[in-house]
Amino acid sequence: MIYILNLLLWGIIPAKGAPVHDCVGEQCRDIISVPLIDEMKATLKADLDVSKLNSVLHKYILEEVKKAVKVSFDLQMEKAVDEIHGNVTKLMQSDIKTKFEVLQDESFKGNTFVRWGRQSCDETLSSLVYKGYMAGPTHKAHGSGSNYLCLTSNPQAGDVPADWVSSPGLLYGIGWELTGTDRSKSLDHIDDKDVPCAVCLTKGKTTLMIPGRTSCYAEWAKEYTGFLVSSRNAKGFVTTEYVCADEDPEFYGSQNYNHGLIHFVEVKCGSIPCSKYEDKTKLSCVVCSK
Repeated sequence: MIYILNLLLWGIIPAKGAPVHDCVGEQCRDIISVPLIDEMKATLKADLDVSKLNSVLHKYILEEVKKAVKVSFDLQMEKAVDEIHGNVTKLMQSDIKTKFEVLQDESFKGNTFVRWGRQSCDETLSSLVYKGYMAGPTHKAHGSGSNYLCLTSNPQAGDVPADWVSSPGLLYGIGWELTGTDRSKSLDHIDDKDVPCAVCLTKGKTTLMIPGRTSCYAEWAKEYTGFLVSSRNAKGFVTTEYVCADEDPEFYGSQNYNHGLIHFVEVKCGSIPCSKYEDKTKLSCVVCSK
């Protein structure tokens, strides 16, 4: 009985009517020798149908390969995702750092200009660096400087050697002298008073003073509007630069020292086209930034 069970378990009982072949050695490639369980000291030879076994093995191997490929793919994907995440993080950190540095750098960039006749700046477009006093040569001086300076209201004295005293240049405070014989009630309150000034830092990269205009050209921002001033055009008066004084002027002090004076500037047409500028027109001006 045990012998029969062995045969059934191994599937080696040939089908009814199927031929049984004797074979020897290499001729028996499809025949397997199996020890009998009942220790009969004999060898059982049978034809085995390995097609089902091959199919099962094929499916098993295929599944194992799929599992191995999936595990490898998952590991590679995880590694790739980690690498991408790391690179993206580095790029974001670098980009944020760069933008921060640019913004920080831009916050300290700009251009400065002097707002003559005022002690403050337009806080929308520009910020105050310092305020002070308009200074320059006396209106009847010979030599020294010819340009105007905005002296700070918070000076600091340096250590100057005592022997540096030979023929120094002189700097005077500048006063308003706008009414003259043709007195203007609107500006009478500042006449013979001293002129303040403010140094402003604009957010724009450059500034421009345009004489003869009250507004800026396209894509430029207006810092302030004013009128052109300089020293008086008369014999014995010093030559100075032209500057744009604010249209809403202020003053400081109450005493008239009559040192340096600024006056309106008028156009003398001819070489300057009279069709554009009427003779003796007092010139407006505007300071623009971009």
